[in-house]
Amino acid sequence: MTAAAAHPPSPEVEKTPEAIRAALLPEERDAFDADCRHALGQAAAESSLEPVRSVIEQWWRIATVTRHDPAAHRRMLGRIDQTQTTGQTPGRLRTWDELQTERGGR
Repeated sequence: MTAAAAHPPSPEVEKTPEAIRAALLPEERDAFDADCRHALGQAAAESSLEPVRSVIEQWWRIATVTRHDPAAHRRMLGRIDQTQTTGQTPGRLRTWDELQTERGGR
């Protein structure tokens, strides 16, 4: 089985606030909303849409990763939470080559 067959392509996330918000994990939506509100305030104060564009670009990347593999994204958020809570990083993560070897791919 090829990687493409194992992970069919995910539909593209449009670069609109509505599409990005819909693609995010529920637990990330409040942060997205807060960042959007903050960027809108900055945009009004600076008479520039750059703060809004920046937030949309940042969250679009997160939404794209989330849409591709929500479970992996949720695990990553869990590791971040663990690190912030305990101050200790999780055990060493394996490289792609190590994972392939474990699964008999090499």
